[in-house]
Amino acid sequence: MHEGAIVHSLLDIAQEIKEKENLKEISRIKIVVGKFHQIVEEVMMTQYNFMKLEYTGFENSELLMQMVDVKAKCNDCNHEFAIDEPIFLCPKCESMNTDIVSGKELLIETMEGTQT
Repeated sequence: MHEGAIVHSLLDIAQEIKEKENLKEISRIKIVVGKFHQIVEEVMMTQYNFMKLEYTGFENSELLMQMVDVKAKCNDCNHEFAIDEPIFLCPKCESMNTDIVSGKELLIETMEGTQT
């Protein structure tokens, strides 16, 4: 389960933003997560709700997650397609010359809080 390590890093980064922006208390953090990371949302939320208690000003915050589908693009025929399985074969021309164009995101999109 890598969700715990991700939440720990997320809270460390959010703590830095909180201090830089002179925020007293954080109410909401929205993150964007690509499905390529294979994060289990329920595990992520459980880890967040447990770990947030260790960070001053995050105790009452909530985590929102926006999941992004994995998509690839064929470098031979330029066809863009969704990927549900770890098979990067173009469904149009059957080439394996493909690149992932979305689904690898992992970032804080917004943070809401009150200023000091």
